[in-house]
Amino acid sequence: MSENRRYRKFGAQQKTELVLASLRGPKTITELCREQDISESLLRKWREQFLAAGAERLSGKTERSDADELRKQVSRLERALGRKTLEVEIAGELLRGWE
Repeated sequence: MSENRRYRKFGAQQKTELVLASLRGPKTITELCREQDISESLLRKWREQFLAAGAERLSGKTERSDADELRKQVSRLERALGRKTLEVEIAGELLRGWE
């Protein structure tokens, strides 16, 4: 009685093409889903993800988070450089004391 279902995998390009077709359409979501043999809820989920990602990108959140991460990395490197500079200065003072 158990039926083996095979699920198809859709790549990003295929999903994008279907979402764009559903947005610009002359075909309705129902028609597209019938042609592609997918559920309407799946296509609607892809549309929501697509539009949410676009809205996030346009708001600049991704760019800001990348810039924030770079700033944090620069701060860590500056602190490390400061510690190493201090260590070199102390070592130099100690060496001069041996003379």
